[in-house]
Amino acid sequence: MKTKHMMILLGLMLMALSGASWSQPSLQYHYVGGKILNPDDSAPAAGDIQIYLYLSRAPHIISNTQFCATGGGWAIDVQGTAPISEANWVPGDTVVIVFEVVAEGPFQGHQRIIRHVTVEDSPENLGNIALPVELTAFTATIKSTSLADQVLLEWRTVGETNNLGFEVQRSLDKKNFARLGFIAGAGSTNIAQGYSYVDETAAVGTWFYRLKQIDRDGSFTFSEVKGIEVMPPQKYELTQNFPNPFNPRTEIAFHVRQEGVVELKVFDLLGREVRTLVNERMRAGIHRVTFDGRDLPSGMYLYTIKAGNFHAVKKMLLVK
Repeated sequence: MKTKHMMILLGLMLMALSGASWSQPSLQYHYVGGKILNPDDSAPAAGDIQIYLYLSRAPHIISNTQFCATGGGWAIDVQGTAPISEANWVPGDTVVIVFEVVAEGPFQGHQRIIRHVTVEDSPENLGNIALPVELTAFTATIKSTSLADQVLLEWRTVGETNNLGFEVQRSLDKKNFARLGFIAGAGSTNIAQGYSYVDETAAVGTWFYRLKQIDRDGSFTFSEVKGIEVMPPQKYELTQNFPNPFNPRTEIAFHVRQEGVVELKVFDLLGREVRTLVNERMRAGIHRVTFDGRDLPSGMYLYTIKAGNFHAVKKMLLVK
């Protein structure tokens, strides 16, 4: 669309949105529009944000790129804008509208994607739409403890509008992501916010993480992807159970330096085996198992581990 034609369409749309007198367009026009704002609710200047759309049933057919007006006003003619019009748009189709900040500044490169089911009436005013939450930092680091190597995710925002929260997602191949958890957002604020999430289940290997930021209206955007490698332990180790003394459950952690068969057993002080907790091939990493002594009498017990040439014994006290 030519710039002059585009500005005429924007002007007509803004007249309609402001309540100015404007006759209903003929059937060859159908406008969808509104106002787009920055994450901190500030209004962008003309040309700060570019927009285009496509039909959800024909995503390969994308409209020409347009730009929002001063203050964030925008309008797209789904009936008369090529090549969307050539895809035979009809009321009830879902249009996908993509906003992207192209102006230099803290929001450059951020996108907002809106899915809208169109109706017969024109113009369709979608009202104020805010750009996604602005992330200023997203990091992934290893947090090591005696019980596990954990992945610590931290991120900050400088502005939030209707932010429901962040879904934390993880992947092994950087393509297929699964949900790990959810961290609630601050809603709408101009004050910088800090967030964190600890992944306690990451085994040895390379993992990829991303955030799915979700607004209260259900729209969402994804953060950049962060990769991190969880390294195998440098040595075999059997840690002290916790809690100790215990009643009736306690947790035992052990470090496996390389993949192989691991045996973890519990004995009484007479040397009689009372429980086999592990007897299988295990991957390198830090593992944890729970020992339940509810069917055993109070007293001192021994737990032993065998993994390759490594062997260790520790004591634990069951008190009922």
